[in-house]
Order: sequence, then C-alpha cells, then structure tokens
Amino acid sequence: MYIAGWGRSGTTIVDNIFNSYDNVFSTGELFYLWHRGLMIGRKCGCGVKFANCVTWRSILAAAFGDQLPDPAHVVELQKQTIRVRHTQSLADGVLSAEAQEYLDIYTKLYHAIAEVTGAKLIVDSSKVPSGAALLTRMPGTVPYLLHMVRDPRAVTHSWMRAAPPPEKRNGSTIVQSPTSSTVHWLARNAITERLTRAFPGRHARLRYEDFAADPQAAIEDLLDLAGVASADGPFVDANTVRLKPNHTIAGNPSRFRNGDIAVEADDRWVTEQRFGPRLTSTALAWPFLHRYGYRTRV
Repeated sequence: MYIAGWGRSGTTIVDNIFNSYDNVFSTGELFYLWHRGLMIGRKCGCGVKFANCVTWRSILAAAFGDQLPDPAHVVELQKQTIRVRHTQSLADGVLSAEAQEYLDIYTKLYHAIAEVTGAKLIVDSSKVPSGAALLTRMPGTVPYLLHMVRDPRAVTHSWMRAAPPPEKRNGSTIVQSPTSSTVHWLARNAITERLTRAFPGRHARLRYEDFAADPQAAIEDLLDLAGVASADGPFVDANTVRLKPNHTIAGNPSRFRNGDIAVEADDRWVTEQRFGPRLTSTALAWPFLHRYGYRTRV
C-alpha cells in the first residue's frame, strides 16, 4: 500500500500504526532509501544508523546480493525519471530505459522486503505519486493507493513551525511559505487523484481529521480493503495504540516513538495561525476545499 499526498498530512503516524499489525511491514519513505539511508547515513526507525540495521542489511542482501546498485546512480535515476510531473506517463506511457532500470531495482527491493519480513502487506509512505505510478507496472505485486489529505491551513501552519530533520543535522530547519506549501498541496492532491484511475477498486482517500477522530476504524477499513486481517491489532482502545518498534526510512521524527501513544488531532493551527498565512492558504486552495469537505471561510 503506497501512501501518497503532501507532507505534514499525518502519514508518519498512519504508517507506524500499520506497522504494528501482524503481517504488515512499513518501510517508511522507501523513495529516500538511497539518499537519506545509504548516502547520508540517517537512522533507521529502530534507532541505529541505517547501514547497521540488521533488517535492512538482510533485505538489501536478498534483493541484490553483493551487487548493490550505486546509491548515487539510483538518486540520479530518480531525478531524471521519477519526478512528480512524470506521474501519469509512468502509469500508462512507454517507460524510458532509465525508468525501466529504476522499476527493476524497486521490483527486487519490494520482493526482498516480502521475503525477509514475511509480511502480507508492505506499506510505503514515500508520498511521491510518481513512485506509486510505477507500482502499477511492477510484476508479482498487487498495489493499493492511499491518498492522504489534511486541511491545507493546518499543513501550512506545520511547515511554518520550522521543524528540524530527525537527526537535527547542523541545526538546519525545513520551512515552507504559505504559498509554496499550498501550491504543493494542490499539485500533489490533484496528481494523486488522477492516479487513482490506475488503481481500480484498490484505492482510498483518508482525511487526517477523520483518521484522528476514529483512528482504529480508519486503519482497519484500509486493512480490510487490502485483505489483511486486523484481529489482535495494536489498539488499546479506540484512540490509544501500542506502537511496535519499526524499521522506517525517513519521515517525521515521531517515527522513533513506540509504546502506548494517544492519537489526537493536532489542531493548534486553529488558534495559533496568523491571519495572513491563513488567508493565503485559503485563497489558493479554494478550488479543493469544498471538494475535500473543509470549510471555506477564513
């Protein structure tokens, strides 16, 4: 199941909850394995440097043996061919030699994940819709698409809080302006919506707000869509989940949390967001606000 959408939409907690069910393995943002995992050396969700994670070392060995693709080359393939603007052609067009090479690499990788973990369902929260498009061309898999949406004003507020990367490298921060965040929100959601045609009967849209209101029902509906049993799941009650340790690649710093977690809507934006950013986001996102069930007043 590939989770697509724009960042700060709740994909990390959804990903970690999926991982806490039997027969499910969440990769986190698998798209970034080559750059953030192998080139930069960020931590796996289990807390150790990616290169030292026994699970991922086993997966990479099963996929490629001693012929691991050059990470820099794979990143270059991503830059050349797996761009968001290429999404539709990757789903139904003729693949270039570079795109086919990338597909072959990821086919080996996904099959190795299934082999090593024994999971019936693999959850990839990369969010990049072009990556989801390639899944429709991947032999030996049954792909599902989860389109995650959150109120664009909440997303804008989150991007403006200058959240640091998970390892706080060099004290750097990640910030998006209201205009940039909302334009990306519009583009990602429009492209992901169009892509659902390539997943007939195997796609769903989940609003962050609906997930936060009833997380257990939201997750188990999705597991039912994918044909995965949800019995003996990780929910202690309807809104408290017992997260297992995970092996996620990249994502929100909350991916490192496990144990009992209360799932609550993050709605700080309602009282904290200044009028200017809210007006900008509302005006730009206007065409899609009603479509996704969000109020249009500022």
